[in-house]
Amino acid sequence: MKMFACKGLTYQYPESAHPAVADVTLEIEAGEFVLVLGGSGSGKSTFLRALNGLVPRFYGGSIAGEIRFQGKALSALSHREIVAAIGFVQQDPERQLVMESVERELAFGLENVAMPPDQIKSRLAEVSHLFGLGAFLSKQTSTLSGGEKQRVALASVLALHPQALLLDEPTSQLDPVHAEELLHAVRRLNEEWGMTVIMSEHRLDRCFHLADRILLFQEGKVVFNGSPRQFAARARDHAAWQLFLPPVSRYALVHGDTAKVPLTVKEARAQLCGSLPPAVGSRVQPVPPAKGRMLEQFTSFFRKAKAEKESEPLLRLQGGHAGYENNMVLTDISYAIYPGDQIALLGENGAGKSTLAKVCAGAVPLRKGSLYWQGEKVEERFWEGGSSRVGYLSQNPNDYFLHDTVEEELSFAAKGNAAWQEELLESLHLGRYRHRHPHDLSGGERQRLALAIVLATRPQLLLLDEPTRGLDQGEKEGLIRLLRALPVQATLVITHDVEFAAAYANRVSILYRGEIVADDRPEAVFAQSFYYMPQVCKLLRNHHGCSS
Repeated sequence: MKMFACKGLTYQYPESAHPAVADVTLEIEAGEFVLVLGGSGSGKSTFLRALNGLVPRFYGGSIAGEIRFQGKALSALSHREIVAAIGFVQQDPERQLVMESVERELAFGLENVAMPPDQIKSRLAEVSHLFGLGAFLSKQTSTLSGGEKQRVALASVLALHPQALLLDEPTSQLDPVHAEELLHAVRRLNEEWGMTVIMSEHRLDRCFHLADRILLFQEGKVVFNGSPRQFAARARDHAAWQLFLPPVSRYALVHGDTAKVPLTVKEARAQLCGSLPPAVGSRVQPVPPAKGRMLEQFTSFFRKAKAEKESEPLLRLQGGHAGYENNMVLTDISYAIYPGDQIALLGENGAGKSTLAKVCAGAVPLRKGSLYWQGEKVEERFWEGGSSRVGYLSQNPNDYFLHDTVEEELSFAAKGNAAWQEELLESLHLGRYRHRHPHDLSGGERQRLALAIVLATRPQLLLLDEPTRGLDQGEKEGLIRLLRALPVQATLVITHDVEFAAAYANRVSILYRGEIVADDRPEAVFAQSFYYMPQVCKLLRNHHGCSS
């Protein structure tokens, strides 16, 4: 049975010069798992919004063509019918959460479809267990971390038992463990319940091989529609498509000569070793000599020298205690950032990463302990007028938008320095959007604009909270080049993207329940980790310094 059928689907946002989705014709069968790929602004999110009627119903604009859901015109269905049958988790969970507490949020959708109270309780118990939310039910949604909000948003949608589930970058704010759990849950819903899943995602190492079908969007059009295996084979002849492969596939394609592109670590290991490992967890067999050059190229991206420490830290936190209301997040934590540091700060959702960055940026006050800037104790007046010495980018780019166009935002942030404004527009590829309203940009474009606004103050220390959220692989590589070229003394990037951390950082720290539990060179930290390990290092963990 056809779950969705699109014919000539074209949609254009208000005030936009070009369609966001153009002439899309395709069918999606019931029970399929479809992965939607493409660069930022390619039309992925708009396509998902069209499938559940959000465009043009809530966004305005003009739409042409036809969308049918289970044989019926989507436009003929009521909003209540769509909500009950088609679940949608947006890219920004903050936009989706409307109630004060987690429990009320989970019940909100069920109450709106007039579900009986006893059934509501049963559904709450079910999704709370599925996503490990039992301890969060009484919490205020405003106090949750970004990843926790993402899990709540997904749980509230699944509580309705939809027939189709639309996910817009569902793992973008999740740590590796929770990302794995979420994808496992989604795969079970697809395989065991027959739920149709249509998901857009940039972190492909854990989900590419799960899909039945790949849709690749480019400038609003579907340029590929086929299986993951077919996409990997076609990517040989399309260099730009290789950015939408899992890391292990990209490296095999670029550095190897294998006839079959591996989609998983297990497949890549089999190709490197010549045979499959005899049992799960067994040691990798010796690599044939012919594979030596490829192996060296695979591992070369790890080999980074840790920045030499200066005698005086740029910023130092000593014995810090900080939190929110009755929730103490950081307890007696000490941490130092040195000139030349390019730090990736990893850790589970709710570990205190954002709180640590906010303390360093003066956005959250210390209840106890001291903060030092270049050896001098930081007093309240240090932050008066908004210190330009520390730049902080939060998880939500919408927090930074005050004006009606991209150009006005940057002109204000750069204090009228036209040359610096143009440099930022060019380096962050925002020039074509200069007259666009910030809220009309895609998730990745808004992320880049918020970063440009922070950079406009020319900070000496740059703190970025999940800056790769919404960015495709090409944009992540561009962000790395930009960060390395910036005239800043040090950067700290909070991220759940281990591949980005491996490619960017010269120092990796892991925070666990408010405590720094690892702090060393990337290769040293990754080699001792199970989940915090890039895909290629998992492949080679028993070779060339990657052993545990």
